[in-house]
Parts: sequence; C-alpha cells; structure tokens
Amino acid sequence: MRRILISYMGHHTGHHSAARALEYAFKQVNPSIETMCVDLLAYTHPRWSSIIQKTYMSTIRRTPEVWETLYDSPIVEYMTRRVRRLVQRGNSRPMLQLMEDFKPHAAVCTQAHPFAVLNSYIQKQRSPLPLWGVITDFVPHRFWVVNGAARYIVPTESSANRLVWLGVQKDHIYELGIPVNPDVVERLDLKVSRNGNGDRRILVMGGSQGLGIRYSAVRQLDKSDADFTIDVVCGMNKTLRKTLIRKRHMFRHPIRVRGYVQDAMALMHRASLLVSKPGGLTSAEAMITGLPMLIMRPLPGQERGNTDVLVNSGAAIHIRKETELGPIVSQLLTRPGLLNRMMNKAHMMAKPSAARLIVHQVLEDLG
Repeated sequence: MRRILISYMGHHTGHHSAARALEYAFKQVNPSIETMCVDLLAYTHPRWSSIIQKTYMSTIRRTPEVWETLYDSPIVEYMTRRVRRLVQRGNSRPMLQLMEDFKPHAAVCTQAHPFAVLNSYIQKQRSPLPLWGVITDFVPHRFWVVNGAARYIVPTESSANRLVWLGVQKDHIYELGIPVNPDVVERLDLKVSRNGNGDRRILVMGGSQGLGIRYSAVRQLDKSDADFTIDVVCGMNKTLRKTLIRKRHMFRHPIRVRGYVQDAMALMHRASLLVSKPGGLTSAEAMITGLPMLIMRPLPGQERGNTDVLVNSGAAIHIRKETELGPIVSQLLTRPGLLNRMMNKAHMMAKPSAARLIVHQVLEDLG
C-alpha cells in the first residue's frame, strides 16, 4: 500500500483546493492508496502559521504595493535566505513525528513553503523520498526553486521555461496543468451546453476571501443594458454578502447572492461570463468550462502574472476601471462571435485531466 503526503498552506485557498483535488484523484486512481492532506506550516508551527496568514491578508488589503515589491524579488530572496533556512529547516519535532508516524512513499506540495520544508527534511535526513512541487499559478516565482532532485509540475510551456531560467533542470519539469477535482469535470460533461435554456448569467467571484469584489463593481455591472442574471459568490466576505442582500431590491437585473461555495465549476458551467480576480485555481476552472473572463482587481504578485497570460491567450480581458464593466459586458453579449472566440481560446488552455495526469506521473516514478 502506497502512502502519499499532500501538503499545502492556507485553508480555503487555491493551494488547498489543488491539494484536495489531488487527494481525490489518488483515491480514484487506486482506492488502496493512503493519503494525508495537511497544511504543513499550521501542523508544525501553528502560531507562526496564524501570524503569517494574518500578516499576508492585512498586507494585501491595506498595502498591496508592499506585497508587489516583496513578491518574487531577487533582493528579498537573497536577504531572507538565512531566515527561511530557520523557518524551513525540516527537522522540527512535529515535522519529524509526522514523517515517523505516516512514513510516506512520496510527497506532493501545492505551495512553495511546504515544498522547501520537505526538501530540507530530505537533505538533512538523507531520505530517498520523492518530492513533487505542483505550481498552481501560470508564472512560477523564484521561491519555488530548491537544491536537490525535486520534481515540478507546471501548467504551461512558458511556466516550464521560467523555471529553467531560474535554474531548475529541464528534465525535472513536467507540463501537466493545474489540478482540479476530476469528479467535478466528469459531472459537467453530462450537462447541457452553456446557455441552452436561454438564461444568461454573469458570474461574479472574488476568491475564497472575497477580496476581488466590491459592491461598487456589482452596481456598475447592473448598469449594463443587456438582459442577464447577476450571480455573486462572496466567499468569506460576509460584509459584502450582507450588503448585497440588504440592497438587492435596488438592482434592475435579477441577482443571486452566495457565500462560500464548494462547487464553483458548476456555476461557471451555467454562466456566460466570469467577472473575477485571476487566482490560479479559478482561472484553471474557468478555462476547463470554456468561460471567458473579465479580470478585475488582480492581487499583486502571482495574479498579475496570471492576468498577463490569460489576456495574451485571448481568453480574458483586463478591466482596469469599474465604470468600464457594464459597457464591456453589453458589447460582449451583443457580439456572440467575439464571445465564442474567447470561449475557444479558453478551451485551448484547459487541462481538465491534470489531477489524474499528476497522480499517474507520481505513481509511475515510484515504480
């Protein structure tokens, strides 16, 4: 019986969703495989985990330009090496106990921190444990790069080229995609095609924390003269949800207000357009469902890179001002040829079998 350790960082994040998709895929491919899916930082350093998560969220909300400066900076990477070696030393008591108790045959990480921690553990313990890093954004950052024999899963050829430029051996990189739940993909294939009942929906999402949505943006969308239903997923943003529910009578379009949802792809499948920030998992799911994206308020760092890739592919439009939202939606809905081209471009980027391909590659490597 194989035991696979799957590690991520941050609950209710894209990293967590990718980890759960892989866990499901391992069980689907071989039910006898035992998996352990764990937030490694929270497991080994719960106090540090809480501080880091709160600091990150506060920085993103209040001073995003600071995160933009820190993200993927070679200067920051150099100056923090000593600190990161302490935090990512891989020999803490909880870490050693975890490895002793579970005894994994392979480890798969969907975030750079646990990837570095496990790589440090492997080197210090001289362990033969195969280590895989699954990158869930289209532009890998330099903090993914580690010394050793670790392998990388990337979504695109340009992602692989970026890692090579950062110093990773080309034969250590596999272009397999961003993992999404394979069961959801299969269920969507059984449904009728988008808009088959003539009901046009504009899906508005802001990620699990609801950071990419403002009430003012939804109001601007409502100014469109096209006919559609507005479907808003507020995530963990309770303030926005309460505001929309309280003021829903002010909207000229029908509006559906949701909190955190587990199956966003089902909503995407029924939508005509997605208004969202471009998180890696959100973008991958949109591409699989062939859903054109209108990108608003991308977070600094990784989502700026995702924006460039999606816009350059022709599957998305970056809307920089909220006042542009209503007119652009009206134009797209009255130009089905343009909307269909965006849908086709999205399908071209899609990798619906990514989770299974990654699982097969990890198991094949184990022999």
